[in-house]
Amino acid sequence: MYIWVILATFMVALYSFNLTYRSDLRSVKVEPVARALISKLIIKQQAAGRYIQGNTPPYAKINNPDGSSISSDTVTYGPGILTEEELRPSEGVTYLPYGYKDDGTVSVEIYCIDKNNPANAKDCSDEDAARYLVAYMVIPQRWLNVKTGLPNNDLNAAMKEMVGYDSSFGYPLCTKYVEDPDTNKKTCEQLVIRSREGTYQKGYDENEDSEVTDEFMFEIPYYIAKSGGFARTCNNDQSNALCLMYIYEYKARYYY
Repeated sequence: MYIWVILATFMVALYSFNLTYRSDLRSVKVEPVARALISKLIIKQQAAGRYIQGNTPPYAKINNPDGSSISSDTVTYGPGILTEEELRPSEGVTYLPYGYKDDGTVSVEIYCIDKNNPANAKDCSDEDAARYLVAYMVIPQRWLNVKTGLPNNDLNAAMKEMVGYDSSFGYPLCTKYVEDPDTNKKTCEQLVIRSREGTYQKGYDENEDSEVTDEFMFEIPYYIAKSGGFARTCNNDQSNALCLMYIYEYKARYYY
């Protein structure tokens, strides 16, 4: 009897080598890890958005020394990287969800730039200031294609699942360089966001009755591309890292 048990175990082991490999194994084991990576960026970006809204009139408030507060008729924040203490203060409104563990991999940064000259900064309370929020993180090497250095299929699939198509979500891509005639060094002049769909989108021309491809990309304002923590971390002129990023302009009107 014992011999038959051993023989049966051996036959089962041999048979297991012939089992069909699951075609969806990566989608059920690998992509969830990539989605978790992306969700950390999205959660912190949304928290920073609530922070901006909560500190922009008519919601902005100024705290008095006695613990009371009064409404503010201007924004109560400035440019720079938002800290965990600002997003999750010990007292007052908490913007990060309960249980979110900030491991420092995601940065969220506020930029206030001149609407008429995106190469210059502007006071955040100025009426002519465009206020941008940028969330970014360095993409770990495991999610990059070893040949191209760009996001691999697993990360691209997770981006599609988590965000879909959004021209303000993706990774930085330089589309225009300038060369120094003395040193022959090239620097990026125009930085855009390459979404999961690329820098182009397909549309349908009813007059021509055919599919057309148009250039459709989010150009990162010059000041943001060249200044601050984002530039140090994600601009290839200053860093060799590839970042995942989300950017949007806060356009709520608060001047009466």
